[in-house]
Amino acid sequence: MNVTNPQSGSNDQGGVRALLRDATGMQHDQLNRHALLAGLVRPDYALATYQLLLQALFRTYAGLEPGLAAFSKRQLAGLDYEPRAKLSWLQADLNHFAIDSASLKPADLPLPQIACVGDYVGALYVVEGSTLGGQMIAKCLGQNLGLSADAGARFYAGYGAATTSMWRGFIDFAESIAADTAQVTAAQLAAKRIFAFFQQQFDLAVVAEFGSGSGNHD
Repeated sequence: MNVTNPQSGSNDQGGVRALLRDATGMQHDQLNRHALLAGLVRPDYALATYQLLLQALFRTYAGLEPGLAAFSKRQLAGLDYEPRAKLSWLQADLNHFAIDSASLKPADLPLPQIACVGDYVGALYVVEGSTLGGQMIAKCLGQNLGLSADAGARFYAGYGAATTSMWRGFIDFAESIAADTAQVTAAQLAAKRIFAFFQQQFDLAVVAEFGSGSGNHD
């Protein structure tokens, strides 16, 4: 199950996007096998696991979004993060399940820093890519758990009908750094850091809930 950027299905296979995909492929696959994600589209996926996933996602985005928003505001030209912010979507989902988000602080981990446009591109590659796979996940959550954008699945509903255009807007922005080798390298490293941050947050959520150090399914 592709939780982040799909490996196919879009017309942006070259350039910076391809370099980011290749740099993070192994981490992407590992994250998709995580205990919180591996069965997300299956009929037997438990509601309790989904609620734990939402809490882990909230902690992750609570750690990521301030840096993304702050960098976006400093940029004179580029891609505005505000209309792409996702923490409020997760808040809506938690509210649906009456889960108090006040205690859901990011785990005590170093936060990925967004210090240059390459960092910004790399981070957005991960968080924006999640909206593509999210469309199919939202459909499965509706079929299997009776959830919807208005009832517990706002995060995975994402941009809805605007998903493709929002992704293309990001890709256009990402390709604007293609000629700057240093920024492309920064983007690759940042994307890897963001995937690692997701993995760490999810692993800690499983440990806290079940006392197990293993977050992957082989």
